[in-house]
Amino acid sequence: METTLTKVPSAPQPVAREVRLHAYLNDADSEAVLRRVADSLSGTVEVRRGDVRTATRDLQKERSPDVLLVDVSAIDLPVSAMEGLASVCEPNVRVIVVGDANDIGLYRQLKQLGVAEYLFKPLKADLVEAAVLGAAGPQAGDSGGRRGNLIACFGARGGVGTSTLAVNLACYLADVERRRVALVDLDVHAGTVAFLLNLQPGHGLREALENPDRVDEVFLSRALRPASERLDVLACEEPMADHIETRTDALLDLIDKLQGRYHYVVVDVPRALSPAGRAVIERAGLRLLVCDGSLAAARDVVRMRNAFEGIGTGHKTLTVLNRKGAPGQLAQADLLKALGGAPDHAVDWRPKPLAQASCIGTVAIKECKTFRASVARLAQAVTGRPSKAAGLFSRMFAR
Repeated sequence: METTLTKVPSAPQPVAREVRLHAYLNDADSEAVLRRVADSLSGTVEVRRGDVRTATRDLQKERSPDVLLVDVSAIDLPVSAMEGLASVCEPNVRVIVVGDANDIGLYRQLKQLGVAEYLFKPLKADLVEAAVLGAAGPQAGDSGGRRGNLIACFGARGGVGTSTLAVNLACYLADVERRRVALVDLDVHAGTVAFLLNLQPGHGLREALENPDRVDEVFLSRALRPASERLDVLACEEPMADHIETRTDALLDLIDKLQGRYHYVVVDVPRALSPAGRAVIERAGLRLLVCDGSLAAARDVVRMRNAFEGIGTGHKTLTVLNRKGAPGQLAQADLLKALGGAPDHAVDWRPKPLAQASCIGTVAIKECKTFRASVARLAQAVTGRPSKAAGLFSRMFAR
């Protein structure tokens, strides 16, 4: 692959911010046009020889740029290729597509996928400049870009396994579904997310909550701890004596920034709901309400469902019965009566492999096939797609 790095000088018509643009083009003439356009930008342009498939391969390992220009010339199924690219791009990336045909049908299909603009060859400098500036400008900000899905995991009572489910669901979405995932533990004093993933907690979450003005792309890159290739974690373990005020506006702003970087933002919300925790639940497009089979948990499921189910148009609350079959639980008929119906999902009780996974600092879906299958079904409800075949698990976790 041939790579050219060009530092772009200040433009006479600058966009509102420094922009990183990556371009994948498969011919020298198109590259030459883009380099001329670079003089009108403020930021960094990187030109690589290749097409949409090259971009998809690279972005599986790299952070996405602000603006991405990809070539679909000579691609037999350009829409399918773009769908593959969308699965690895961060949600807030603005994409410009270059093709070799003036095809209105293709243009409409690409626009439905969220593509900012479609240009056909031979490229003209003025059209390329307008497309890039349009994609990079303020009008292409939060309102125009895709946003990652926010998932709030919270327990009807403490100790029902909410953090374990949040961790394993996030790992499944990242390592099996191959999506970029941020996992946030809102319990700043006694959270267990970092512990379950064998990560050293940092102080980034506390700093983000106490000094929201500091939160930018550089801050997030340093604060988030990588748990795997596609899973980043934001968790801390602050001294119990410290009083930490979780400002609702600061937390929501942080989550908003994460939704621009990740396909899924999974938040483990503590049982003792603070105003900020409640705000996260209210904003979340999907709420996973976790309980066990006790009478107290069933009672609180009904209360919490009533509290949050009617908040937010199009938001969904799923009840997850964890530790199904554990000793001391209600009989099935009594549990269904207490819950007011069957739970949306059930996770079987598997204490030994889960305890073993916790002791060795690995995720339980790697150690227990039954638990893994339960998490796969839950992930299917999250993504709306069929779960991956069993063979994929062994390939992913054998690396």
